[in-house]
Amino acid sequence: MSNRTPSRLHNLTGMSGRQALRLPNYLIDLTAFIIRALHDWRQASKLLNRATYRSLVGQLIFGGIDALPVITLLSLATGLGIVSQLIITVQVFGEAKDVITILTQVVALELGPLLTAIVLIGRSGSAIAVDLGNMRLNREIEGLELLGINVNHFFVTPRLLGTTISQMVLAVYFSFITVVSGVMAAGLFVNSGYFTYLTDIPLAFAPYDLITFLLKNLVFGLLIGAVACFHGLRVKASVTEVPQQSQRAIVNSLSLIFILNALIALAGNG
Repeated sequence: MSNRTPSRLHNLTGMSGRQALRLPNYLIDLTAFIIRALHDWRQASKLLNRATYRSLVGQLIFGGIDALPVITLLSLATGLGIVSQLIITVQVFGEAKDVITILTQVVALELGPLLTAIVLIGRSGSAIAVDLGNMRLNREIEGLELLGINVNHFFVTPRLLGTTISQMVLAVYFSFITVVSGVMAAGLFVNSGYFTYLTDIPLAFAPYDLITFLLKNLVFGLLIGAVACFHGLRVKASVTEVPQQSQRAIVNSLSLIFILNALIALAGNG
């Protein structure tokens, strides 16, 4: 019994240590993957040849244009159901500047990028992981590597650029529709004086806020595409690995996005 207790304690300590190192090791591997992909793209003789251009356009269509109906519906629901109620409630207990602060800082700059990233992860992130996983499983990527084709330049980088551009454009679109629909609903059904917010809100954005907004969406989009490609290419030989890696890509993307969003918010408030 005395020998078993130290052994169990040793196993528990080792397990705790491995769990504690899992996240740093994952972040190191993911960062190296992103740097290598961008480096290969930068070193290419032509940044966008015929194949990579078609891949980029396809990713923009699927991740950006095809996502517009979902983003529009979500932004309208958020604006009509949440933003309009925020305007009415805050106006009762506060002043007009408090309403403008909430709409700009919370809704447009925080809620917009976060909800857009969630939609992009569910649509594009999972699709990229499944697509690359099936290509790895069918040995299509291996065949291209044998032909001397750079997988990062051909598959990874166009998807990184596509998710990054899609995240930035869709976040701006989401924030705009959400704020405008919320103000319009409050102005039409409660008090027409709320329409003045439509002219006051654009003037409330500071240059620092806009730069932070663009950088945040840039990082979010890059991270979503990188995590999806990273896990898709980790598929080896089993069919069951495809849904497993796709699930891990979704969960890890969501976790990293929320953590990063919290860190950016803390840095901005500090």
